[in-house]
Amino acid sequence: MSPTPEVPGTAPIRMIASDLDGTVLGDDFRFRRRTVDAIRAAQGAGIHVVFVTGRPMRWLDPLREQLGHEGVVICSNGAVVYDLRADLVVESSLFPARDAFAVMDEVAARHPGTLFAAETLEGVFTDHGWARTDRMEIGAPLVGALRDRVPEDQGLVKFLAKLDTAEPQEYVRALTELVAGRLSVTHSVAAAPLVEMGQKGLTKARTLEQYAAERGIRPHEVMAFGDMPNDLEMLTWAAHGYAMASGHPAVARAVGRVAPPFEEDGVAQVIEALLRRGRPGASRAGQSTTAR
Repeated sequence: MSPTPEVPGTAPIRMIASDLDGTVLGDDFRFRRRTVDAIRAAQGAGIHVVFVTGRPMRWLDPLREQLGHEGVVICSNGAVVYDLRADLVVESSLFPARDAFAVMDEVAARHPGTLFAAETLEGVFTDHGWARTDRMEIGAPLVGALRDRVPEDQGLVKFLAKLDTAEPQEYVRALTELVAGRLSVTHSVAAAPLVEMGQKGLTKARTLEQYAAERGIRPHEVMAFGDMPNDLEMLTWAAHGYAMASGHPAVARAVGRVAPPFEEDGVAQVIEALLRRGRPGASRAGQSTTAR
């Protein structure tokens, strides 16, 4: 039996922050119709909706094409705040490539066969052998030894490492210990031995907190949804954070509040319950002028 969506208490919800993949987007990279309707209903009720994703800004086409969303998106695990309508990076939290290269040497020594990729605001660079995907064809990567292509002082959005022969959880744990606080470490694809690294201290929550504060919105006025460890800080920062029942079990245990699975339109169910109850005391102050 699926969890019953819990309706928040009497505090008004002024912002909904949602992860994309596995939360409101399926494996086919598509929104479900009920989810689209619920998101639009929330926006129509004056709730500011912001998406907070590990995706880079070049992989946001489902928002434009399926949802008609033209607002601000927090991308790359919080490293980039991007305005879809203006096609503009509003803010970025970068780190120098030299920091990534120091980590790269240690990872390569301890985990031979690891491949690396570096994402910048201008594009992505990958080692030879890094498997390409259809999504990577959007802003096709430059392939070759990273040190030959990326200057040491180049600002990076994200640094990635993967070892296809490794057990995913063990690989993530090993690299998290190895990096030891020098960079932030996230894991957003449960079945993949893929580690994403960003600026030290960076999380989705850190950027979302700043974004909300700039709009006068406090944690107890935020409802958030996510499914993977890179969502955990965001889900515990928001007073109404929901882990997806179909997501990573450790996230659900840590958050303690669970939305029904993606396959049952879990996010839509919780939003619908919120809108049925109404929002006592809420104003339209949280509504975005760009999110539609």
